[in-house]
Amino acid sequence: MQLGEILRKHDPASTAVLFEDRAHSYGELESLSNRFAQMLLSVGVKAGDAVSYLLGNDPLLIAAYIAGFKTGIVTNPLHDRLTADEIAYIVNHAGSKVVVVGEPYAATLAEALKNISNVRVVCFGNPGVLQNVAVPDLDSFSSETISPGVNPNDVALLLYTSGTTGRPKGVMLTHGNVSSGIAAVADGFHLKPSDRTLCIMSLSHTNALMFSTLPYLLSGASVALCKRFSASNLWDLCEHYEVNSFSASPTILSILLEDATGKTGYPKLEFVKVASAPTSVDLSNQFHARFGQDLLIETYGLTGTTSINVMNPLRGPRKPGSIGRPSPPSEIRIVDGQGKELPAGATGEIEIRGPTVMKGYYKDPDATAATIRGGWVRSGDLAKVDDDGYIFIVGRKKETIIRGGENISPLEVEQIIARHPAVREAAAVGIPDRIYGEVVAACVVKRDDVTESELIRHCSEYLASFKVPARIAFVDELPRNPIGKFIRRALLPYFKDESTPIASKRNA
Repeated sequence: MQLGEILRKHDPASTAVLFEDRAHSYGELESLSNRFAQMLLSVGVKAGDAVSYLLGNDPLLIAAYIAGFKTGIVTNPLHDRLTADEIAYIVNHAGSKVVVVGEPYAATLAEALKNISNVRVVCFGNPGVLQNVAVPDLDSFSSETISPGVNPNDVALLLYTSGTTGRPKGVMLTHGNVSSGIAAVADGFHLKPSDRTLCIMSLSHTNALMFSTLPYLLSGASVALCKRFSASNLWDLCEHYEVNSFSASPTILSILLEDATGKTGYPKLEFVKVASAPTSVDLSNQFHARFGQDLLIETYGLTGTTSINVMNPLRGPRKPGSIGRPSPPSEIRIVDGQGKELPAGATGEIEIRGPTVMKGYYKDPDATAATIRGGWVRSGDLAKVDDDGYIFIVGRKKETIIRGGENISPLEVEQIIARHPAVREAAAVGIPDRIYGEVVAACVVKRDDVTESELIRHCSEYLASFKVPARIAFVDELPRNPIGKFIRRALLPYFKDESTPIASKRNA
């Protein structure tokens, strides 16, 4: 299947995307994607070049994805909550030829451009403080169909994800990866043209893109796109758009349970796809008790493996606490430290193999070699499988902090804290949180006097809000092992006592 043709194979009059009370048909979205592709080609972008997008959740970004699939241009979506510093790093590392920005994000991009060179800017809406930018009228470009001429091994997406090694790494997903990944979701959830989902997460994430958007467009179904998630109106939106599903993280489930409006769900909802982090049995039970039994379908996948690799059955037995069973075409195994497959009941690392495995990390062959071993992706997640083939997550081998489904590198946080002149060194760790699963905390050794609030303000200048520490403890020295590495588990006792000095700002 050519990804650039997924819109064209459906009834052009049927609804593809709903956004802010406007319905975009398959024919209109196909036309928009063609015009968008022509616009990119007109500014000198060609197949293999990367284009970064700072648009937020908007049908225009969906059209941009499809335009990339048609032309072979590599799409690099930017999360709309990134700081200027983070944007500059990603655009420079990706080597993007063009940055496409929406009006609400123009000021942030203008700040980022101070540290970006050799990039053209295209703005939709008022460019504000941006200078020397193109403000195109898409209606002036041809809507003539562009026939995809790409190879399945060509890179389609460049998605930046945080890990344990500091700055985000660029995950290269090919056209073949994406085709296999979205087909797996469409098959696993038995999607059909009458289905409609509510997309509440960022389209820069695989959760929203690979679970809630592309599989539905592949199936001739429709997507109701939210600009930004809000617990207070989610159930109203479900009813307004008459959806039968949405995709969420455990954090979103927790926030819905905290919502004081008293809403008890939407009766026509058939299932909720859950991904991005493990869901506790207690959270699942609470959600089902309030909003309806058997709604949650817990799944598992990685950015580096494109889409769902493990899922509970849509129809059939599910086991509390399990992420489900391997989802074709992915192969799953549990291995020990030497890569030897373990029997049922033994705890080891999840490894994944199949056509959804990424091409690698952009400009980082060492990280690629460390992550992909003989075709198997090392997840860093520890799990065990029972005699029925159901997989249970028991912990993480790697140090990535997962806050509300967002991956956060402890090293990235530490490096930002250490930039402050009053800080000698810092170590970050994830601590349990009832709403977000984990939040960032940091132990800091001071060089000079500094307060928690000062460090929070400092971090907020350089880090997305979800990466900013929620708690800070000042210590005399940081715990290390014999070779000098931080012993992160030894940081946790500093945050058990609520009297520990904390940064009171809690970033949603």
